Amino acid sequence: MNSHLPVGQAEASVPSRSHRLRSTLSLARSRLTDLIAQVWYHPRLGELYPEFLFASYGVTAASAPAMGMAAQRCRDLHDEPLGEPLRAYYLEHAEEERDHGEWLLSDLASLGIDRRRVLDRLPYPAAAALVGSQYYWIRHVHPAAYLGYIAVLECPTDAVFLREVSERTGIPLSSMSCHLRHAELDPGHVAEFDAALDALPLSPHLEELVAVSALSTLSHLERLFTEILDRFQRIATPALSSSIFTAVESAAVAATHV
Repeated sequence: MNSHLPVGQAEASVPSRSHRLRSTLSLARSRLTDLIAQVWYHPRLGELYPEFLFASYGVTAASAPAMGMAAQRCRDLHDEPLGEPLRAYYLEHAEEERDHGEWLLSDLASLGIDRRRVLDRLPYPAAAALVGSQYYWIRHVHPAAYLGYIAVLECPTDAVFLREVSERTGIPLSSMSCHLRHAELDPGHVAEFDAALDALPLSPHLEELVAVSALSTLSHLERLFTEILDRFQRIATPALSSSIFTAVESAAVAATHV
């Protein structure tokens, strides 16, 4: 008896590159999922949401420049067929990401947090480590590494969930515009990313690099959300809470200008 599948069926049974990466990430992201849930369901999220936005800004504002650097590094891949299609993908998506930091600044401004205060404050160390690690992978290993970062960060938030959060916490939907826009745009970005990952001529070595970069990104995000929750706890300590952006503080500042 011939136990071998016909060639077409054998090929169809092999998981795609994007499916393999998504499967790997699904097995590794349970701790991050739990930490994110602790933020979104924090009993004082309505008060602490500006701090969450600030932490997010530290990552978001750096994403397009990092992708631009990855595109620039692709110019060095003279002998690799991957170079030009990868560069084109990065350039297109860097342009799409360019204004996302402004979305967060607008949301913070709507909560009374002036942009100058956001820009003058030091970002979370975990945010710097998260994006900074990508500069290492891009500059010293291969620009394809940034694909792993994208695979993790392009994770759509559900608009229905965001409305529930608004109703539960009192956070105005107008102050959640960045999250709402991502809820609308990210499903399409995920599909585009998966299609690009499957189409790009990645060697097994580079496919492994993408997976390593993605797992590293998960680890750094776990640290970031741990730091966010740690800052949330500081609100109970007056000596430490002065460095945290809160909705209560914003309301007090607004009242002084009435």
